[in-house]
Amino acid sequence: MTSNETRMMTDRVGMAAIGGLAGLSAWVLIEVVPEMVANPHLLITISAAVAGYFIILLAIVGPVTVRKAAIGAAYLALPAAVMLGWASLAFGSTEEFADSGFALIAWSVILCLGTPFVAVLMWDRRYWNSYLDLFDFSWSIVVRYAAAWLFVGVFWLVLVLSDALLSLVSITVIDFLMDQDPVPQILTGAVLGLALRVVFEMRDYLSPYLLLQLLRLLLPVFLLVMVIFVVALPFSDPAKLFAGLSPAATLMSVALGGISLISVALDKSDADATQAGWMQLAAKAMAVLLPILAALACYGIWLRVAQYGWTPHRLAATTAAIVVAAYAILYFLSVIAGGEWMRRVRVNNLWMAGVVMVLCVVWLSPLLNAEAISTRSQVARYLDGQTKAEELALWELAHEWGNPGRVSLDQLKALTDGSHSEVQRLIAIAEEEDARHMFSRRIGDNGRDAKIEKLFSMIRIIPEGHGLDAAALRYLPDYRLVPWVTDCAALNGPGCVLVLGSFDNATDEQEGLLFLPSKQDTYEVISVQMQEGTLVAGRNLQDAGEGKTVKLSSETVQRLLDGDFRIAPSSKNSLWLGEIELHPEN
Repeated sequence: MTSNETRMMTDRVGMAAIGGLAGLSAWVLIEVVPEMVANPHLLITISAAVAGYFIILLAIVGPVTVRKAAIGAAYLALPAAVMLGWASLAFGSTEEFADSGFALIAWSVILCLGTPFVAVLMWDRRYWNSYLDLFDFSWSIVVRYAAAWLFVGVFWLVLVLSDALLSLVSITVIDFLMDQDPVPQILTGAVLGLALRVVFEMRDYLSPYLLLQLLRLLLPVFLLVMVIFVVALPFSDPAKLFAGLSPAATLMSVALGGISLISVALDKSDADATQAGWMQLAAKAMAVLLPILAALACYGIWLRVAQYGWTPHRLAATTAAIVVAAYAILYFLSVIAGGEWMRRVRVNNLWMAGVVMVLCVVWLSPLLNAEAISTRSQVARYLDGQTKAEELALWELAHEWGNPGRVSLDQLKALTDGSHSEVQRLIAIAEEEDARHMFSRRIGDNGRDAKIEKLFSMIRIIPEGHGLDAAALRYLPDYRLVPWVTDCAALNGPGCVLVLGSFDNATDEQEGLLFLPSKQDTYEVISVQMQEGTLVAGRNLQDAGEGKTVKLSSETVQRLLDGDFRIAPSSKNSLWLGEIELHPEN
């Protein structure tokens, strides 16, 4: 084996080891660290530091030596993790913080934009801000990661097929190994690291050049769509164009697509840029049209904020719109200034990358606490009479906007003026409901709570002393609730009867059977289950022999109220009414 081959093998083993360590770290972060670190903010900081470090390290090793890459990855990953942990202080738990999402997006953008700068800095400090080198590094990272993850997918496909083939001859060693934590994580990381190294070695054959050439082909198509949109704009319905954040998001996405395609067409230098005159003209035309899309997006967001106040989503949309507008204006000015317009666009790209990173840092800092700003906006609008109680983002304040949201709810609950009784009633519902749709359902139909109370009062529950209240029925869908109220109101017979018990000894969850009056003095039987204190309805019981819906006489159901029944096993515990056997899984 030659010295080159030995060095190549050493590099591949080294990258596989780094990848394997990354996989092991991922498993530790998910399975071990949460049990050892009780503080959610410290847990988020540690997780972000480790995850960010390996993402950057794997991305830049190859062009940069392992030693320099290890140092450079720490330069970016550690400060970004501290900022993310700082942002998490506004939330009470990791789940609540993760559900908010925007801080994680800001952290991810910092890593994505910062990684090429770190790579160039560690490669040669003299060229850390060289657009040519940053462009090359950025796109090579994209291609390397894409190809490497594709190989990881193929590897697992081959492994699964191999396991299936060997299992035919009773060899299950692959399946056994994959069941041992953290073998799958380490193996995935090792294969990813190895693939990244091989792709780097083959960079002369798998370069970003092909991808960039293909993307350039989209420029005239995208331009045509934008031209048609602008021409049709005067004839469009403004109400539809500014109906909410979705049209604004579409406009910004199209603008970002145009910005990206212009950058791709101009490449890293004039010599590498598209040389076709009509393609350069198309890039210029797109740059001229970008401010129109950006202005419409900004106006649409402003309308929503003026009408409903700030929310984290609207703040995030505003931040994105400012970035898009800045790009659009700079591209427009670069083109109309003439001369070296392509060079000016590249310089603007370099500056805007720094601006976006600063904005992300600000978003993660207390300088721009989206939840606190949104909370103050919502409460102020309510107290000023601009927003009605039912229009307030009360569920979001209770469940999504962290500590500032909960503090504002306490302030609203402390209001002693009787005119605030409605908002306080809605706050109680918001704090009670974990699901957004259930909150909307309850406040949208003020008669629903009354129906639930009425239904609960009409159901006879066996055994007595069950400890249930009407809240156990709050998740019943309307298609169950409405007819059941009518059925249970029937005056003849024993009415509605619910039997709860332990029908499956393998679980502690209570199951049961609900007996509902039906046609011709008969009763239907519906399986139910108690889940976290609420009743979940199943399907109608079927006769095991004939497969028909079970129908019982009112006399048979009356035996339940008379105590003439037992819950006893067959293969599992069943409800026995004489010789009739009923089980929730029938």
